[in-house]
Amino acid sequence: MNALSSNQYLKTILKLSVLTLLLFLVPSPCFALRSIGIISRQEAKEMGIEVRATPAGPDALWLELEFKPEGKLKDFSHVELEIREGDKPLVAYAALSEKRSSSGSVVVRFMAARAFLGKITLSVVTGFPSAYNGNELRLKDLVDLEKLR
Repeated sequence: MNALSSNQYLKTILKLSVLTLLLFLVPSPCFALRSIGIISRQEAKEMGIEVRATPAGPDALWLELEFKPEGKLKDFSHVELEIREGDKPLVAYAALSEKRSSSGSVVVRFMAARAFLGKITLSVVTGFPSAYNGNELRLKDLVDLEKLR
């Protein structure tokens, strides 16, 4: 009887070990990933996103992003700035400080060199930490430098 219960004990331990191993190997959501979509000029307009640029001297621009946190942007979290040189990040992440207008719009504003406009991406991030979505706005696609001369 002792041998039988010892054998059952070993089988139970083996089953629990296999179950534990399987639980660790089963894919689970990664909290560091997020869905990212590049937003075109037309999509930005449909989402109520407006990007304005005004000259700030011969080599710089004031850039302003404004939108209402509604529709696809209702779960607004923050706006990020990224500067890339091809595939190489120069500034990989900078959260921009936003202000709320009296109408409830979110507004972020910063100054940048005209020469860097093609390297700057703004991400309007929605959701919450384990399920963020990034709505990427490539400023070169949204700002016409020729009109700002």
